[in-house]
Amino acid sequence: MFRLISISVFLILFIAYSPVYPKSLGEKPHTDKSKLPRGCASCHRGHGRPNTPMLPERKDVFCFRCHGHSVNVERTIKRGDLSPNTKTDNIQAEFEKPYRHPIEKIGIHRFSETMPERDPSIPRHAECIDCHHHHYVTKENKMEGIKGVNREGVKVDGISFEYELCFKCHSYSANLPANQTNKAELFSISNPSYHPVEAPGKNNDVWSLSPPLTSLSLIKCTDCHNNDNPLGPKGPHGSAYRYILSKNFTETDGPEGPFQYELCYACHRRSGILSDESFQLHNLHISAEGTSCRTCHNPHGSTKYTHLIDLDTTSIRPSSSGRLEFMDLGNKAGQCFLTCHGKDHNPAVYPAVSPIPSLQPTRRR
Repeated sequence: MFRLISISVFLILFIAYSPVYPKSLGEKPHTDKSKLPRGCASCHRGHGRPNTPMLPERKDVFCFRCHGHSVNVERTIKRGDLSPNTKTDNIQAEFEKPYRHPIEKIGIHRFSETMPERDPSIPRHAECIDCHHHHYVTKENKMEGIKGVNREGVKVDGISFEYELCFKCHSYSANLPANQTNKAELFSISNPSYHPVEAPGKNNDVWSLSPPLTSLSLIKCTDCHNNDNPLGPKGPHGSAYRYILSKNFTETDGPEGPFQYELCYACHRRSGILSDESFQLHNLHISAEGTSCRTCHNPHGSTKYTHLIDLDTTSIRPSSSGRLEFMDLGNKAGQCFLTCHGKDHNPAVYPAVSPIPSLQPTRRR
């Protein structure tokens, strides 16, 4: 009798929630009995823990049964839930790093939630199921079956570009923290400049790029936000570096070195930057004055200026005339109105060795 009731309940739930799983499960890892010998029962147990889809543990630790430390995986194999010859990555170790997505904030995710979040009072959260659909995920496509948000802020049922996954939480959400900005706005192709995530950049004269990168190249969010260990599992689960960066990036002013701006130098040749290939005063600013790349550039994009110029007001103040701005004068030329390192630029003009004709006063005949 109990068995009959259980089957009936399962069928009711399956029919009621069938829109959640509109695609054929096919041969996905989590439905492959050569990997999970007990099939659905490898993950689901009776009624399960509260606020879980019939899981025996909290959602923030359940996935680590197979994707965790070796002791957890061995225990799962002994229970018969995982095939001994199935190889899994240790994702648990990534979430133990100092900078990570906060999967420990459980009980906030709602199946019916609308992303980007419309309610500013809802606490921010991240769960495995926000990025990976446990039934559809494949080795080739970790985002299979996940809904996303396009660059206009419109929900899409299937993610076509990686940034559409990131924009779910890091774009138009009403509960963005005060120290975070709308990344969709910064990457917008209507901006004067942006890193080429949505489309190739507008600057065709980027001297410092390391091959095979060119001015027509596209990059992904995970080219910067990823595991700091290149031999570890891929993805922005956790990192030793702030903002879940794959390499070090020093935001504050200080001495220049390969490690200080390791992230920037992964794409922009250090030798090219310090030899002033693209900007006449790069070496002076970075090496002599110890100015951070972030002091002048926003690594996502700029809504106001070309060349990713976004003057960081934590290090820069207005000039003596009260102006704080950059003006692009074309052909590697420009001027800045600002005060930095105790120097008043009102304005500072470059190239410094030859005055720019357009800036000279007009002679009266």
